[in-house]
Amino acid sequence: MQSALYTGISGLNANMSNLSVIGNNISNVNTVGFKGSHVTFGDVLSQTLSGGGGTNQVGLGVVMSSIQKVFTQGAFESTGNALDLAISGNGFYMVNDHVLDTRYYTRAGQFTTDKEGFIVNPEGMRLQGYMADSAGMFQNTITDLQLSTKIIAPNATTSALLNANLDSNAPINGFVFRTGVNDEITFDIGGTPYTRSLVTDGGLISGAAATADQVSAAIRAVLQGAASGNTYAVSYDDQTGKFTIANDSGNTGTLDFDMEAATSTAASLLGYATNPTGPIAPDGSTYTSDAAGGEFDLANAGNTSNFSVPLTFYDTLGNDHTVTMYFRKDSLGSTGNTWEWFAVVDGSESLSGETEIQAQSRVTFDSSGALHSEDPIDYTHYSVSNPGGTSATGFDFTGGAGVSQTIAFDFGASITEGGTGTNGTTQYGTASGVSKLIQDGYSSGTLQRIAINQDGVVQGIFSNGKALSLAQVLLADFPSPTSLSSAGMNLYSETFDSGQPLVGAPGTSGMGLVQAETLELSNVDLAREFVNMITAQRGFQANSKIITTTDELLMELVNLKR
Repeated sequence: MQSALYTGISGLNANMSNLSVIGNNISNVNTVGFKGSHVTFGDVLSQTLSGGGGTNQVGLGVVMSSIQKVFTQGAFESTGNALDLAISGNGFYMVNDHVLDTRYYTRAGQFTTDKEGFIVNPEGMRLQGYMADSAGMFQNTITDLQLSTKIIAPNATTSALLNANLDSNAPINGFVFRTGVNDEITFDIGGTPYTRSLVTDGGLISGAAATADQVSAAIRAVLQGAASGNTYAVSYDDQTGKFTIANDSGNTGTLDFDMEAATSTAASLLGYATNPTGPIAPDGSTYTSDAAGGEFDLANAGNTSNFSVPLTFYDTLGNDHTVTMYFRKDSLGSTGNTWEWFAVVDGSESLSGETEIQAQSRVTFDSSGALHSEDPIDYTHYSVSNPGGTSATGFDFTGGAGVSQTIAFDFGASITEGGTGTNGTTQYGTASGVSKLIQDGYSSGTLQRIAINQDGVVQGIFSNGKALSLAQVLLADFPSPTSLSSAGMNLYSETFDSGQPLVGAPGTSGMGLVQAETLELSNVDLAREFVNMITAQRGFQANSKIITTTDELLMELVNLKR
């Protein structure tokens, strides 16, 4: 009979322990990352009354077999704080007590940075993972994560991509005549020789850009002024760059040009590579220049080019410099057009203090408008004061940066950070315009904010717009996570029964993913806990009745002696 008392007591103890576990679950309902527990019970066998059958066995009550953690997924709460991290799936964060040099594991992802830049939890333990080097490459050593990179060094521009369309209908232009330099043409009319200036005799303004119509009018004026009473027709085809001169049938004499460079200094601009063959009779016969005319003139860059676009390049100190790219249609070939380009650096940006052409080259298109070839870059520096050019091997920017900065220009294949590309620059019959502009330089930058992706990669976003990988959060999982030892403050310790930690990057080897700006809430279900509380209460009450009933029976037994 006394064993019934002890049976009731075991029931009281077991249900009281159950209530304690339930109370702990409920008290941590708002604890971030908390995982609830549940109690398992086992009966106690004390004696067999008679025989060996199981029907004659009497138990001695109940014992609490174990308290097991329930590692089900908790709900998520969005916080807006970049260092609030939740795990969607399996795994634990690794945190290091650097004072005791002890590693713990947790699902609570409330992290901040301390005064040294380490990512720490509320107890000051440091989050662990891989750190990245200055180039953003991860080092394969697990260590405390520290956001020590506050400034990234500048990167000088070494390559530039310009994908554009250059209008195939653009005119071939570029006529700038200067007195005593390139303004004279030599010819004879009816056997009488003449040397005339397109500036002083033809009315062009020395050093100013002239249109093709103005040049045609100047040639006509020179010819008719040399032989009064004669009339000449002069025209220009802006697609071929060729001048045509016709001797009117009413004129008195033949027209014969001498376009050798030694005599006619304007020959190159007018498109005459060689002397015209034979005189033009006064019967409407014509001369047509045999090469495209015009050229780019730095002092008249806008009027002697067809299209321009500004580019921003960075020197070795991270200073930005504006370089204007001018494009000029140079010639119409049998298989496609050729364009010249000139990279012009303003005097305020140039080491020499003068506005210079610091790089130039040519691009050729085929008859379908696709880019056919790119000529090598000429880095000779040309200025208005030095039209002959100064030998150089790259860009020379002002500001104390390194000189001879070479920049690879690519008009045919995209230069991207991934190193892949597709064809880009075209020459179609639509307006010129840029479709893509990429260069690989940047200035120095200071850390503005961080962002963490689902793979646990911590990226720094800097003031220069660059993003650099700073670290990667790693996760640990266990063969038996329910066997981890609770160390308080939502921390767990490894045990023999839990097995050794399996460490990996989020999203690999069964690990969960990291959700930034999010916290995992407690997985405690209040409704379930209240039901469990009622069950435990009723169990406690029932066992107390066993004790009181047994007590009454013992009292009756004692009273038998009376």
